Amino acid sequence: MLASRQPSLISVRRDAWVEIDLAALESNVRVVRSWLSTSCRLMAVVKSDAYGHGAAQVGRVFTASGADWLGVASVDEGCQLRSGGATAPILILSPSPFWALSSAIDANLCVSVTSSGQVQDLATAAERRGKIAQVQLKVDTGMHRLGVQPQTVTEILNKIAENKSLQLLGLYSHLACAEDAEATGQQNSCFQQVLNALPSEQKPPLVHLASGEAARRFPDTHFSLVRVGLYLYGLEPKAVSTLVTPAMSVRARLVQVTDIAAGESVGYGWTWTASRPTKLASIPVGYADGVDRRLSNRLTGMLWGKEVKQVGLISMDQMLFDITDVPEATEGDVLTLIGQESHERSAATGHAGTAQGKTLHLATWATMLDTITYELACRLRVRLPRIYTRHKAPSSK
Repeated sequence: MLASRQPSLISVRRDAWVEIDLAALESNVRVVRSWLSTSCRLMAVVKSDAYGHGAAQVGRVFTASGADWLGVASVDEGCQLRSGGATAPILILSPSPFWALSSAIDANLCVSVTSSGQVQDLATAAERRGKIAQVQLKVDTGMHRLGVQPQTVTEILNKIAENKSLQLLGLYSHLACAEDAEATGQQNSCFQQVLNALPSEQKPPLVHLASGEAARRFPDTHFSLVRVGLYLYGLEPKAVSTLVTPAMSVRARLVQVTDIAAGESVGYGWTWTASRPTKLASIPVGYADGVDRRLSNRLTGMLWGKEVKQVGLISMDQMLFDITDVPEATEGDVLTLIGQESHERSAATGHAGTAQGKTLHLATWATMLDTITYELACRLRVRLPRIYTRHKAPSSK
């Protein structure tokens, strides 16, 4: 089952990890592809270390499964993918500092420009390197975060065309409310007007507007490419998805099991008190690993097919669970925080057999914290090593 382990100097020897199911990632690419025409290309967004899933490994899986481009947030992220062997086209989705442009050009990264001044910076950097820099122009169609104004697009495209050191590959924009038909329609209309105003010789080979939500809901936003992130990881912003399969699980081994009497309190601040004789277990995961402290006394885990409650304040490196109702549990057993429990008991426990329980979802944490799964998945990359697995799909009957 273990395909590879991505270590870091501070995490490789801890009994806690994030598990990524490669088969789920591949399945999700197929689902997203089913929303698109055969001529529409797919950019897999792998910024923030592939939303905490590990960009080097995940990027290879996405491109092997049908993604045509990879999208990153910075020059460093693109260079790291190249260092890991990525050969697919890579777009830097954010503006790059002028002093980093030479690195982007050397790594054959496509650079986004969002102002006239950035065009000149990129041209200068390319001339100094003696190379041609790939560029895509971002247009502000209503989100007002990044992009040139629609009325300046022709002027800036002319400036790009005049620089022999620049190669225009794309024109794109970004949706502010991709789930909303009216808001998306307004931005799509603005984008269409920009495109309609361009002479044929100025139209680049790639035109893109849709994020994952729009790719799913609004085919008229697809153009020649769509940029998809969260759905490829099997997640939706707040809800548990019925369309795609979560690839991420979070697990840890019990590092200490102890008994306390009724009336004893646990953890910093003694925020939880045992109402009965209680069997406590500690796992080596805390808020420094990305588990929000506000989830204290609210989380549940799965241990040998049974749901167990987290108790006491989550500390920097540890958290506690009430495992009284799992009397057979011992140190070294695996507790699941996110995902479906399905594994063999550790040989070290002297037990045999398998156990399966309900699936615990990142979306549940997002609801508790009034946030989105994007944020929580990205947080979980801090200290936890990645283990890559490939689970077999259930056989049809």
